[in-house]
Amino acid sequence: MIMNGVNKVARKDILWLILLSLSFFMLLLPISSYVAALRYIQDEWSLNNFQAGVVYSAYLAGYLISALFIIPLTDRVGPKPVFFGSAILSIITHILFPIITENMIIAIVLRGICGVGLVGMYMPGVRIISERFDPQYTGISTGIFVTAQYGAHSISMALTGALLTTLEWRQAYLLLSLISIIGLPVLYILIRSHSPVKPHTETPGKLDLSVLKIRQVKYFIFGYSLHAFQLYSVRMGLPILLGSILINQGIENGEAIGSTVAGIALTLGALGPVMGGAISDKWGRLTSAIRIFAISGICSLLIGWAGGFPWPLIGVILIVYGWSTAADSAIYTSGILDSTPKEKIGSAMAVQASLGLLGAVLGPITFGTILDISQESYKWVIGFSSISLIAIIAILALQRLKYDLVKKDKITRNI
Repeated sequence: MIMNGVNKVARKDILWLILLSLSFFMLLLPISSYVAALRYIQDEWSLNNFQAGVVYSAYLAGYLISALFIIPLTDRVGPKPVFFGSAILSIITHILFPIITENMIIAIVLRGICGVGLVGMYMPGVRIISERFDPQYTGISTGIFVTAQYGAHSISMALTGALLTTLEWRQAYLLLSLISIIGLPVLYILIRSHSPVKPHTETPGKLDLSVLKIRQVKYFIFGYSLHAFQLYSVRMGLPILLGSILINQGIENGEAIGSTVAGIALTLGALGPVMGGAISDKWGRLTSAIRIFAISGICSLLIGWAGGFPWPLIGVILIVYGWSTAADSAIYTSGILDSTPKEKIGSAMAVQASLGLLGAVLGPITFGTILDISQESYKWVIGFSSISLIAIIAILALQRLKYDLVKKDKITRNI
């Protein structure tokens, strides 16, 4: 781990990484406000679950489409200007959402722009970190940064849910959006002195799809896509499920409390990426990802039946579920960084962000559709069982890559 390797990693670099992750966390503070307020928004705009899923996935669609153009620019102009400009765009769009959004169409447009801001912060941030730290610490260093994103999603959900007990959803969303501005000056101070590892003017700054010819990159992107399908389905569905359980138990403000409980559970699991990254540094990327998918798949099967479980058991499942849906995130990014030539990292990360997030776009829409068409008494069982099926597909694919690499004697410490 980084802390154990302090002789090789300067304390100032560790502090820099922690502060960068915290600034990223602040910038993403309103990122789950839509999900937390979803029941209120559905009532106001008369949305069914499919339509709610489309609005939710709009920012993921913006993420994956813009990734093909934005991230390759980091090969030419470097990640710093892309990161900072995207942070400004993200803040402005989140502030506008609760102020001007009155229907589904406007919501889709603004959330699509939010996705542009997210990808322009996330992937360049990962690249800056990979350029600053030794490759042997890639898993845990990127894991810390990824953990900030997961923590922001979870804390955003919990805080918005708590605010909804006293504020309207627009007020709660706007308050968190304004607070997120604090992260901008901190980010500027931290990245202003960053210098790329090599001049980026040597590359055209355009997408190079030849990275998909690298077998490991192709499989890691596929695994990342299935991870994203699972993760974003859970992020959308879990607060609604918990809210339904609380309402059925006669709890007042069940929707708001359900969002808060889901946010807290996912927050407790937000250490997953840094733990998963550290585990993969030691035990291998593929082995770690396969085992984490197995755990999340089991949790998906269990949580659909949670309406009949006692709350202490639900709490345990939620913590493990929150951890396992997040823990493998940094593994795929680290695996791609391990397997890609330096001059093509921008393109590899762009393809990861685009094709990888395709699963994130399809996940909430598919999950919402399943809820709409399923029999009311079994919809949660069927919905979350479909997520466990995704975990099985991922395990089979990653196991195939592991087998091929071992068979061809190409396996390395980080695979």
